[in-house]
Amino acid sequence: MDNSMPVVSKMYCSSTPAALMIRRRPMVVNGGGFVVTDFSHNVVFIVDGCGILGSKGELMVKDSDGEQILFISRKVIHHKLLNSNS
Repeated sequence: MDNSMPVVSKMYCSSTPAALMIRRRPMVVNGGGFVVTDFSHNVVFIVDGCGILGSKGELMVKDSDGEQILFISRKVIHHKLLNSNS
């Protein structure tokens, strides 16, 4: 039984394999990130978050129109030191 749950809309999913190219943007261009294109060089997705959002560990995936479709944030776990003498 498959209990998987999609995290993005079905409109961004394909029932057939799609060949895409991923290109890294230089840091001087909007703080870096990645651009995902098809083989006709049409932008499919844009990935921002290599410093431009102001917080490390956060990525923003946008569609070809620049609309935000997915926000990814690293979960930070804080550890408390317990005093063993108490």
